[in-house]
Amino acid sequence: MKTKKILVFVMVVMALVLLFNYEVLAYSNTEGNSNLGIISLLPPLIAILLAIITKEVIPSLFIGIWVSATILTRGNPVEGFGKSVEFLWTSLGDPWSARIALTSLTLGGLVGIMRIGGGIDAVVQWITKKIRSTKGAMLATELAGFIIFFEDYVNTLVVGTAMSPITKEYKISKEKLSYIVDSTAAPVACIAGISSWVAYLVGQIGMQFDDLGITLSPYKAYLSSIPNILYGFVTLALLTYIVLSQRDFGPMLKAERRSRKTGKILRDGAKPLISKKSDELDSDKDCPKRLINFFIPILSLIGLIFILLIKTGGWPEITISEAIANGSSSKALCWGAFGSVFITIVIYKIQNLASLEKLFKGYIEGMRSIFYGTLILIFAWGIGSSIKAVDTAGYLVSITEGILSPSIMPLITFIIGGAISFSTGTSYGTIAVLMPIVMPIVYNVSINTGIDPLTFVFPTIGAVLAGAIFGDHCSPISDTTIMSSMFTGSDHIDHVKTQIPYAVLASIGALVGYIGVALRIPSIINILAGALVAIIIFRFISKPINVIEN
Repeated sequence: MKTKKILVFVMVVMALVLLFNYEVLAYSNTEGNSNLGIISLLPPLIAILLAIITKEVIPSLFIGIWVSATILTRGNPVEGFGKSVEFLWTSLGDPWSARIALTSLTLGGLVGIMRIGGGIDAVVQWITKKIRSTKGAMLATELAGFIIFFEDYVNTLVVGTAMSPITKEYKISKEKLSYIVDSTAAPVACIAGISSWVAYLVGQIGMQFDDLGITLSPYKAYLSSIPNILYGFVTLALLTYIVLSQRDFGPMLKAERRSRKTGKILRDGAKPLISKKSDELDSDKDCPKRLINFFIPILSLIGLIFILLIKTGGWPEITISEAIANGSSSKALCWGAFGSVFITIVIYKIQNLASLEKLFKGYIEGMRSIFYGTLILIFAWGIGSSIKAVDTAGYLVSITEGILSPSIMPLITFIIGGAISFSTGTSYGTIAVLMPIVMPIVYNVSINTGIDPLTFVFPTIGAVLAGAIFGDHCSPISDTTIMSSMFTGSDHIDHVKTQIPYAVLASIGALVGYIGVALRIPSIINILAGALVAIIIFRFISKPINVIEN
């Protein structure tokens, strides 16, 4: 039935592309022309809607790429099909993408080794003794998300992997686990002051400051913008209240009630992005379950990533904060993953926990368990490249060029940033698109109206980042959302469907805060007002899960 839906949808999509062929020929004289207009929205919308309708992510992403390629080849679906495959290999051939894909597979292998050596079982047993309730398990997951603040990919890996078996013990649904992990990863990284997100953002700010002749340090500008990353603050406040209240609404409430009452942490028919064969990945019964065998791999992973991040950034010749701002997170992740695998194998072998043959088998099986999620990442990058080629983001920005009041620029920036990030599935790409457009606008219009140009520059920077995270949280083609599903073992579409209502609720709170920014209300008041609005709405529409605590 799903296959028939996909085939029918493909036929409809191709018909639409051919229907628009006249406009494509009229506007697209050269490939990548930015004058495609509203038709540039078709590829991401098709991919997103098809993924939600059919729950088949990879075919949906490929069809979205195919639509983009067909538009670029002036309505020729046959030539477009070939170009679709080209988008995939070009994206995978990008060094950054290749390093992330290799990192994902290697980290899956690390988890496989840790299962064989008893490290995962040891930490589950230890934490289970410390946690006395379902609420405690959720709070522990959220706290872990705060602790690993410097890289959102590492956050999803470590927290998702470590807390999956623990939350299973307390019958917490995979939908709720992936929501907690996803909602602490990027929001924490963007307001932490030191993270790979900050590195990227500071670089973007610096380029705009150079063009505008602003001499202020880009890093100081970022620090000044933190109170205006309102979506991040509201999301974290809402998440905390949800965990403490043990209430939910919408699809999440249904998922939690199912899990608590039946023990089914995944719905029937779900397709988690990670799988394991218990007979191949479980440790031997006589293998000692030592807590150190969990912490050595994880701490070596985090330590190596951090050291390599600052090393690639130029440390010790420059300060650690500057090195983090300049470091390559993808290189640090890849080298760190391989390094931690090597250290773990050596430590486990010294303790004679398992034979090398079994450890390597665990590594291969761990990689295999993460392969499907990695494949989705590759297709997500492919559609990202194809969407960039048809300039979807450029069109979304162009329809707002007439709105020039500096006081409402943060509000408008947040809305458009969310739309771009949702449509393209990339928060970094959204930042790259929006920053060079909104910064000159708010700066020059402020000068023309006699306002200190930095008055609304800082809030606008914060709004760019907030909008990028909001759209990213809602988009099924976002790589970070996919990785949250991957490392928590959740069905990806189920994660997206249950998270979107919560993300939208947090965005409503953020919008209230940006209205306060326009009225020049102090930042702390805007944060509190936004969080309060989101929590009040949640309390009104939510219901208790109605399951007796463990």
